[in-house]
Amino acid sequence: MADAAVFLDRDGTLIEEVGYASRPEQIRILGGVGRALADLAEGGYKLIVVTNQSGMARGLSTEEDLERFHQALDEQLDMLGVRLDAYYVCPHHPDLPNSPRPDLVVECDCRKPKPGLILQAAEDFRIDLSASWTVGDTWRDIAAGQAAGAKTIKLPADADHDFARPPDVGLPTAEADSLAEAARIILGIADAEADLASETPETVDEQAEEPPDETMEEPSSEEVSESTETDESAQVEDAAPPEENIEDTEEAQASEDVEAVGVLEQVPDEQPSDEPEPETSEEEPVMAPEGASRLAAMAGQCARCGQDVSESDLADGKAGERDGFLLCSECLARHPRESAGAFPSGEKDLLRSMLVELRRMNRARQISGLTWLRMLAYIIQAGALFCGLVLGLVSEEKALYIQLAVFLQLVVVALVLFERRP
Repeated sequence: MADAAVFLDRDGTLIEEVGYASRPEQIRILGGVGRALADLAEGGYKLIVVTNQSGMARGLSTEEDLERFHQALDEQLDMLGVRLDAYYVCPHHPDLPNSPRPDLVVECDCRKPKPGLILQAAEDFRIDLSASWTVGDTWRDIAAGQAAGAKTIKLPADADHDFARPPDVGLPTAEADSLAEAARIILGIADAEADLASETPETVDEQAEEPPDETMEEPSSEEVSESTETDESAQVEDAAPPEENIEDTEEAQASEDVEAVGVLEQVPDEQPSDEPEPETSEEEPVMAPEGASRLAAMAGQCARCGQDVSESDLADGKAGERDGFLLCSECLARHPRESAGAFPSGEKDLLRSMLVELRRMNRARQISGLTWLRMLAYIIQAGALFCGLVLGLVSEEKALYIQLAVFLQLVVVALVLFERRP
Protein backbone atom coordinates (compact mmCIF):
# COMPACT_ATOMS: atom_id res chain seq x y z
CA MET A 1 0.00 0.00 0.00
CA ALA A 2 1.38 3.42 -0.98
CA ASP A 3 2.23 5.90 1.77
CA ALA A 4 1.36 9.58 2.00
CA ALA A 5 4.01 12.25 2.38
CA VAL A 6 4.44 15.95 3.05
CA PHE A 7 6.96 17.47 0.63
CA LEU A 8 8.61 20.40 2.40
CA ASP A 9 10.59 23.30 1.05
CA ARG A 10 13.73 24.02 3.11
CA ASP A 11 14.59 27.74 3.15
CA GLY A 12 11.70 29.88 4.36
CA THR A 13 9.67 26.85 5.43
CA LEU A 14 11.84 24.89 7.88
CA ILE A 15 14.63 27.42 8.46
CA GLU A 16 15.06 31.14 8.02
CA GLU A 17 15.75 32.39 4.51
CA VAL A 18 19.28 33.86 4.48
CA GLY A 19 20.16 33.45 0.81
CA TYR A 20 22.27 30.52 -0.44
CA ALA A 21 22.81 29.08 3.04
CA SER A 22 25.71 26.62 3.11
CA ARG A 23 27.23 26.79 6.63
CA PRO A 24 25.76 25.05 9.69
CA GLU A 25 25.95 28.25 11.75
CA GLN A 26 23.40 29.80 9.37
CA ILE A 27 20.70 27.37 10.45
CA ARG A 28 17.85 29.05 12.32
CA ILE A 29 14.88 26.70 12.69
CA LEU A 30 11.59 28.60 12.50
CA GLY A 31 9.25 28.62 15.46
CA GLY A 32 6.80 25.73 15.74
CA VAL A 33 8.60 23.59 13.16
CA GLY A 34 9.58 20.89 15.64
CA ARG A 35 6.05 20.31 16.93
CA ALA A 36 4.56 20.53 13.42
CA LEU A 37 6.92 17.89 12.01
CA ALA A 38 6.34 15.63 15.01
CA ASP A 39 2.55 15.87 14.57
CA LEU A 40 2.80 15.12 10.84
CA ALA A 41 5.05 12.13 11.45
CA GLU A 42 2.69 10.85 14.14
CA GLY A 43 -0.15 11.27 11.65
CA GLY A 44 1.54 8.77 9.32
CA TYR A 45 3.10 11.17 6.80
CA LYS A 46 6.64 10.81 5.52
CA LEU A 47 8.65 14.04 5.76
CA ILE A 48 10.63 14.71 2.56
CA VAL A 49 12.51 17.92 1.80
CA VAL A 50 12.57 19.09 -1.84
CA THR A 51 14.73 22.17 -2.39
CA ASN A 52 16.43 24.17 -5.14
CA GLN A 53 20.08 24.88 -4.32
CA SER A 54 21.44 26.85 -7.24
CA GLY A 55 24.25 28.08 -4.99
CA MET A 56 26.14 24.98 -6.10
CA ALA A 57 25.82 25.99 -9.75
CA ARG A 58 26.92 29.51 -8.80
CA GLY A 59 30.06 28.16 -7.11
CA LEU A 60 28.96 29.31 -3.64
CA SER A 61 28.86 25.81 -2.14
CA THR A 62 29.84 22.24 -2.87
CA GLU A 63 28.30 18.82 -2.39
CA GLU A 64 30.33 18.43 0.82
CA ASP A 65 29.02 21.74 2.16
CA LEU A 66 25.45 20.68 1.45
CA GLU A 67 25.96 17.34 3.18
CA ARG A 68 27.42 19.01 6.29
CA PHE A 69 24.58 21.53 6.30
CA HIS A 70 21.86 18.87 6.19
CA GLN A 71 23.68 16.79 8.80
CA ALA A 72 23.72 19.79 11.15
CA LEU A 73 20.02 20.39 10.44
CA ASP A 74 19.27 16.75 11.25
CA GLU A 75 21.15 17.07 14.54
CA GLN A 76 19.18 20.14 15.56
CA LEU A 77 15.88 18.53 14.60
CA ASP A 78 16.90 15.42 16.50
CA MET A 79 17.16 17.55 19.64
CA LEU A 80 13.49 18.35 19.09
CA GLY A 81 12.67 14.66 18.64
CA VAL A 82 12.05 14.89 14.89
CA ARG A 83 13.61 13.01 11.96
CA LEU A 84 13.29 13.83 8.27
CA ASP A 85 13.00 10.90 5.89
CA ALA A 86 15.00 12.25 2.95
CA TYR A 87 16.43 15.29 1.13
CA TYR A 88 15.96 15.80 -2.61
CA VAL A 89 18.09 18.63 -3.99
CA CYS A 90 18.33 20.29 -7.39
CA PRO A 91 21.78 21.94 -7.84
CA HIS A 92 21.12 23.16 -11.39
CA HIS A 93 20.46 26.56 -12.92
CA PRO A 94 19.97 27.07 -16.66
CA ASP A 95 21.03 30.76 -16.92
CA LEU A 96 24.55 31.10 -15.52
CA PRO A 97 26.97 31.51 -18.46
CA ASN A 98 29.96 32.41 -16.23
CA SER A 99 29.44 29.69 -13.67
CA PRO A 100 32.52 27.84 -12.33
CA ARG A 101 30.41 24.64 -12.51
CA PRO A 102 29.35 24.37 -16.17
CA ASP A 103 28.20 20.81 -15.53
CA LEU A 104 25.39 22.22 -13.38
CA VAL A 105 24.30 24.92 -15.84
CA VAL A 106 21.70 22.77 -17.62
CA GLU A 107 17.99 22.71 -18.28
CA CYS A 108 16.76 19.97 -15.94
CA ASP A 109 13.47 18.40 -14.91
CA CYS A 110 14.14 18.61 -11.17
CA ARG A 111 14.34 22.36 -10.59
CA LYS A 112 11.08 23.69 -9.15
CA PRO A 113 8.54 24.69 -10.44
CA LYS A 114 9.02 21.41 -12.33
CA PRO A 115 7.90 18.35 -10.34
CA GLY A 116 10.98 16.17 -10.94
CA LEU A 117 12.10 16.03 -7.30
CA ILE A 118 8.61 15.16 -6.05
CA LEU A 119 8.07 12.50 -8.70
CA GLN A 120 11.45 10.91 -7.96
CA ALA A 121 10.72 10.83 -4.22
CA ALA A 122 7.27 9.35 -4.88
CA GLU A 123 8.86 6.59 -6.94
CA ASP A 124 11.56 5.86 -4.37
CA PHE A 125 9.20 5.75 -1.37
CA ARG A 126 6.06 4.48 -3.15
CA ILE A 127 4.12 7.63 -2.30
CA ASP A 128 0.46 8.16 -3.12
CA LEU A 129 0.63 11.69 -4.51
CA SER A 130 -3.16 12.17 -4.41
CA ALA A 131 -3.03 11.75 -0.61
CA SER A 132 0.14 13.84 -0.21
CA TRP A 133 0.83 17.53 0.37
CA THR A 134 3.40 20.08 -0.76
CA VAL A 135 4.19 22.94 1.63
CA GLY A 136 6.35 25.90 0.65
CA ASP A 137 6.68 29.66 0.81
CA THR A 138 7.04 30.38 -2.92
CA TRP A 139 4.82 29.86 -5.94
CA ARG A 140 7.52 27.58 -7.37
CA ASP A 141 6.71 25.12 -4.57
CA ILE A 142 2.98 25.36 -5.27
CA ALA A 143 3.48 24.89 -9.01
CA ALA A 144 5.67 21.83 -8.45
CA GLY A 145 3.13 20.27 -6.08
CA GLN A 146 0.24 20.89 -8.44
CA ALA A 147 2.17 19.46 -11.39
CA ALA A 148 2.91 16.33 -9.35
CA GLY A 149 -0.75 15.89 -8.36
CA ALA A 150 -0.40 16.68 -4.66
CA LYS A 151 -2.44 19.06 -2.53
CA THR A 152 -0.64 22.31 -1.68
CA ILE A 153 -0.34 24.85 1.13
CA LYS A 154 1.22 28.27 0.58
CA LEU A 155 3.20 29.93 3.39
CA PRO A 156 4.04 33.65 3.46
CA ALA A 157 7.37 34.75 1.97
CA ASP A 158 9.46 37.89 1.77
CA ALA A 159 8.79 40.09 -1.23
CA ASP A 160 12.45 39.80 -2.27
CA HIS A 161 12.33 36.02 -2.12
CA ASP A 162 9.02 35.34 -3.88
CA PHE A 163 7.21 36.68 -6.92
CA ALA A 164 3.61 37.18 -7.98
CA ARG A 165 1.50 34.13 -8.76
CA PRO A 166 1.96 33.17 -12.42
CA PRO A 167 -1.23 32.91 -14.46
CA ASP A 168 -0.63 29.23 -15.19
CA VAL A 169 -0.40 28.35 -11.47
CA GLY A 170 -3.68 27.66 -9.73
CA LEU A 171 -4.62 28.69 -6.23
CA PRO A 172 -3.26 26.42 -3.49
CA THR A 173 -5.46 24.05 -1.57
CA ALA A 174 -4.99 26.23 1.51
CA GLU A 175 -2.85 29.04 2.89
CA ALA A 176 -1.22 29.15 6.32
CA ASP A 177 0.86 31.61 8.33
CA SER A 178 3.33 28.97 9.54
CA LEU A 179 4.21 25.30 9.24
CA ALA A 180 2.42 24.66 12.52
CA GLU A 181 -0.84 25.96 11.05
CA ALA A 182 -0.22 24.00 7.86
CA ALA A 183 0.16 20.82 9.90
CA ARG A 184 -3.15 21.48 11.64
CA ILE A 185 -4.83 21.95 8.27
CA ILE A 186 -3.35 18.74 6.87
CA LEU A 187 -4.23 16.65 9.91
CA GLY A 188 -7.68 18.24 10.17
CA ILE A 189 -8.55 17.39 6.58
CA ALA A 190 -7.14 13.88 7.02
CA ASP A 191 -9.25 13.36 10.15
CA ALA A 192 -12.34 14.69 8.38
CA GLU A 193 -11.82 12.31 5.46
CA ALA A 194 -11.26 9.42 7.87
CA ASP A 195 -14.44 10.29 9.76
CA LEU A 196 -16.38 10.52 6.53
CA ALA A 197 -15.07 7.14 5.41
CA SER A 198 -15.95 5.61 8.76
CA GLU A 199 -19.43 7.12 8.81
CA THR A 200 -20.56 5.88 5.37
CA PRO A 201 -20.69 2.19 6.35
CA GLU A 202 -22.65 3.09 9.46
CA THR A 203 -25.24 5.00 7.51
CA VAL A 204 -25.62 2.08 5.14
CA ASP A 205 -26.06 -0.24 8.10
CA GLU A 206 -28.61 2.10 9.66
CA GLN A 207 -30.54 2.24 6.41
CA ALA A 208 -30.36 -1.52 6.17
CA GLU A 209 -31.57 -1.88 9.75
CA GLU A 210 -34.58 0.38 9.29
CA PRO A 211 -36.67 -2.02 7.09
CA PRO A 212 -36.56 -4.83 9.68
CA ASP A 213 -38.00 -2.41 12.25
CA GLU A 214 -40.84 -1.68 9.87
CA THR A 215 -41.37 -5.35 9.16
CA MET A 216 -41.65 -5.96 12.89
CA GLU A 217 -44.69 -3.72 12.87
CA GLU A 218 -46.23 -5.27 9.74
CA PRO A 219 -47.56 -8.61 11.03
CA SER A 220 -50.92 -6.98 11.52
CA SER A 221 -51.06 -6.11 7.80
CA GLU A 222 -50.16 -9.67 6.89
CA GLU A 223 -52.85 -10.96 9.16
CA VAL A 224 -55.22 -8.45 7.61
CA SER A 225 -54.34 -9.77 4.17
CA GLU A 226 -54.80 -13.33 5.41
CA SER A 227 -58.07 -12.36 7.00
CA THR A 228 -59.23 -10.70 3.79
CA GLU A 229 -58.40 -13.85 1.89
CA THR A 230 -60.40 -15.88 4.40
CA ASP A 231 -63.12 -13.29 4.16
CA GLU A 232 -63.32 -13.64 0.42
CA SER A 233 -63.48 -17.41 0.67
CA ALA A 234 -65.94 -17.17 3.47
CA GLN A 235 -68.17 -14.79 1.60
CA VAL A 236 -68.78 -17.49 -0.95
CA GLU A 237 -69.91 -19.92 1.71
CA ASP A 238 -71.46 -17.73 4.34
CA ALA A 239 -71.79 -13.99 5.01
CA ALA A 240 -71.75 -14.17 8.81
CA PRO A 241 -68.22 -15.54 9.45
CA PRO A 242 -66.41 -12.61 7.77
CA GLU A 243 -67.81 -10.22 10.41
CA GLU A 244 -66.36 -12.34 13.18
CA ASN A 245 -63.03 -12.58 11.35
CA ILE A 246 -62.96 -8.80 10.92
CA GLU A 247 -63.65 -8.32 14.60
CA ASP A 248 -60.87 -10.82 15.43
CA THR A 249 -58.40 -9.06 13.16
CA GLU A 250 -59.28 -5.68 14.65
CA GLU A 251 -58.73 -7.05 18.15
CA ALA A 252 -55.44 -8.62 17.03
CA GLN A 253 -54.32 -5.35 15.47
CA ALA A 254 -55.23 -3.43 18.60
CA SER A 255 -53.35 -5.86 20.83
CA GLU A 256 -50.33 -5.78 18.53
CA ASP A 257 -50.39 -1.96 18.43
CA VAL A 258 -50.44 -1.91 22.21
CA GLU A 259 -47.50 -4.29 22.33
CA ALA A 260 -45.61 -2.22 19.71
CA VAL A 261 -46.27 0.96 21.65
CA GLY A 262 -45.07 -0.74 24.79
CA VAL A 263 -41.90 -1.81 23.08
CA LEU A 264 -41.32 1.70 21.69
CA GLU A 265 -41.90 3.20 25.12
CA GLN A 266 -39.40 0.84 26.67
CA VAL A 267 -36.61 1.64 24.22
CA PRO A 268 -36.18 5.32 25.18
CA ASP A 269 -36.28 4.37 28.85
CA GLU A 270 -33.42 1.93 28.40
CA GLN A 271 -31.16 4.19 26.32
CA PRO A 272 -30.84 7.07 28.79
CA SER A 273 -30.14 4.61 31.58
CA ASP A 274 -27.33 3.04 29.55
CA GLU A 275 -25.68 6.26 28.34
CA PRO A 276 -24.66 7.89 31.65
CA GLU A 277 -22.95 4.75 32.94
CA PRO A 278 -19.95 4.77 30.56
CA GLU A 279 -19.65 8.57 30.98
CA THR A 280 -19.39 8.35 34.76
CA SER A 281 -16.99 5.43 34.54
CA GLU A 282 -14.80 7.30 32.09
CA GLU A 283 -14.91 10.68 33.81
CA GLU A 284 -14.12 9.48 37.32
CA PRO A 285 -10.49 8.35 36.72
CA VAL A 286 -9.66 11.42 34.58
CA MET A 287 -8.31 13.89 37.11
CA ALA A 288 -6.12 16.90 36.34
CA PRO A 289 -2.81 16.31 38.11
CA GLU A 290 -1.77 19.12 40.42
CA GLY A 291 1.33 19.69 42.54
CA ALA A 292 3.32 16.55 43.17
CA SER A 293 0.95 14.39 41.09
CA ARG A 294 1.50 16.68 38.10
CA LEU A 295 5.28 16.44 38.47
CA ALA A 296 5.02 12.67 38.79
CA ALA A 297 3.01 12.56 35.58
CA MET A 298 5.64 14.65 33.76
CA ALA A 299 8.64 12.68 35.05
CA GLY A 300 10.19 10.24 32.62
CA GLN A 301 13.15 10.02 30.27
CA CYS A 302 14.79 12.83 28.35
CA ALA A 303 13.75 12.82 24.67
CA ARG A 304 17.27 13.78 23.59
CA CYS A 305 19.75 11.78 25.71
CA GLY A 306 17.49 9.20 27.39
CA GLN A 307 18.45 10.07 30.96
CA ASP A 308 15.89 9.82 33.73
CA VAL A 309 14.19 13.08 34.70
CA SER A 310 13.29 13.26 38.39
CA GLU A 311 10.46 15.14 40.04
CA SER A 312 12.93 17.30 41.98
CA ASP A 313 14.52 18.57 38.76
CA LEU A 314 11.07 19.41 37.42
CA ALA A 315 10.15 21.22 40.63
CA ASP A 316 13.39 23.25 40.59
CA GLY A 317 12.97 24.15 36.95
CA LYS A 318 16.19 22.39 35.95
CA ALA A 319 14.28 20.02 33.66
CA GLY A 320 11.14 20.68 31.66
CA GLU A 321 9.31 20.46 28.36
CA ARG A 322 10.41 22.11 25.14
CA ASP A 323 8.19 21.88 22.06
CA GLY A 324 6.24 19.07 23.70
CA PHE A 325 9.33 16.94 24.49
CA LEU A 326 10.73 16.29 27.95
CA LEU A 327 14.36 17.40 28.38
CA CYS A 328 16.71 16.79 31.30
CA SER A 329 18.60 19.57 33.09
CA GLU A 330 21.66 19.38 30.80
CA CYS A 331 19.69 19.31 27.54
CA LEU A 332 17.32 22.02 28.73
CA ALA A 333 20.24 24.29 29.65
CA ARG A 334 21.79 23.77 26.22
CA HIS A 335 18.50 24.32 24.40
CA PRO A 336 16.39 26.70 26.48
CA ARG A 337 14.18 27.52 23.50
CA GLU A 338 12.70 25.48 20.71
CA SER A 339 14.31 27.52 17.94
CA ALA A 340 15.32 31.00 16.90
CA GLY A 341 12.41 33.38 16.90
CA ALA A 342 10.14 31.04 18.90
CA PHE A 343 8.54 32.21 22.12
CA PRO A 344 7.30 29.84 24.83
CA SER A 345 3.56 29.43 25.20
CA GLY A 346 1.96 30.07 28.56
CA GLU A 347 3.07 32.03 31.61
CA LYS A 348 4.80 29.06 33.24
CA ASP A 349 6.85 28.28 30.14
CA LEU A 350 7.77 31.95 29.79
CA LEU A 351 8.89 32.21 33.40
CA ARG A 352 10.83 28.97 33.11
CA SER A 353 12.60 30.18 29.98
CA MET A 354 13.48 33.44 31.75
CA LEU A 355 14.85 31.45 34.68
CA VAL A 356 16.98 29.28 32.38
CA GLU A 357 18.31 32.35 30.59
CA LEU A 358 19.14 34.12 33.87
CA ARG A 359 20.96 31.04 35.11
CA ARG A 360 22.93 30.89 31.89
CA MET A 361 23.91 34.55 32.24
CA ASN A 362 24.81 34.00 35.88
CA ARG A 363 27.02 31.04 34.99
CA ALA A 364 28.75 33.09 32.29
CA ARG A 365 29.35 35.92 34.75
CA GLN A 366 30.62 33.58 37.43
CA ILE A 367 32.95 31.80 35.03
CA SER A 368 34.63 35.07 34.04
CA GLY A 369 34.97 36.11 37.72
CA LEU A 370 36.18 32.72 38.89
CA THR A 371 38.91 32.71 36.29
CA TRP A 372 40.51 35.85 37.75
CA LEU A 373 40.13 34.66 41.32
CA ARG A 374 41.61 31.32 40.52
CA MET A 375 44.55 32.88 38.70
CA LEU A 376 45.23 35.22 41.66
CA ALA A 377 44.97 32.30 44.07
CA TYR A 378 47.49 30.30 42.02
CA ILE A 379 49.96 33.21 42.07
CA ILE A 380 49.64 33.76 45.82
CA GLN A 381 49.88 30.01 46.45
CA ALA A 382 53.15 29.92 44.52
CA GLY A 383 54.42 32.86 46.58
CA ALA A 384 53.48 31.10 49.83
CA LEU A 385 55.31 27.93 48.80
CA PHE A 386 58.37 29.93 47.75
CA CYS A 387 58.48 31.83 51.06
CA GLY A 388 57.85 28.79 53.21
CA LEU A 389 59.96 26.15 51.48
CA VAL A 390 62.76 28.15 49.84
CA LEU A 391 63.31 31.37 51.77
CA GLY A 392 62.27 29.79 55.06
CA LEU A 393 65.03 27.20 54.77
CA VAL A 394 67.79 29.21 53.11
CA SER A 395 67.42 32.69 54.57
CA GLU A 396 68.65 33.63 58.03
CA GLU A 397 65.29 35.25 58.89
CA LYS A 398 63.38 31.99 58.74
CA ALA A 399 60.65 33.03 61.15
CA LEU A 400 59.75 36.09 59.11
CA TYR A 401 59.37 34.18 55.86
CA ILE A 402 57.44 31.38 57.52
CA GLN A 403 55.01 33.93 58.94
CA LEU A 404 54.71 35.50 55.48
CA ALA A 405 54.02 32.08 53.97
CA VAL A 406 51.27 31.44 56.53
CA PHE A 407 49.71 34.83 55.78
CA LEU A 408 49.75 34.17 52.06
CA GLN A 409 48.20 30.77 52.62
CA LEU A 410 45.37 32.38 54.57
CA VAL A 411 44.81 34.75 51.65
CA VAL A 412 44.56 31.77 49.30
CA VAL A 413 41.97 30.14 51.59
CA ALA A 414 39.94 33.37 51.62
CA LEU A 415 40.02 33.54 47.81
CA VAL A 416 38.85 29.95 47.53
CA LEU A 417 35.95 30.60 49.88
CA PHE A 418 35.04 33.76 47.98
CA GLU A 419 35.17 31.76 44.75
CA ARG A 420 32.62 29.28 46.06
CA ARG A 421 30.14 31.92 47.14
CA PRO A 422 26.47 31.14 46.25
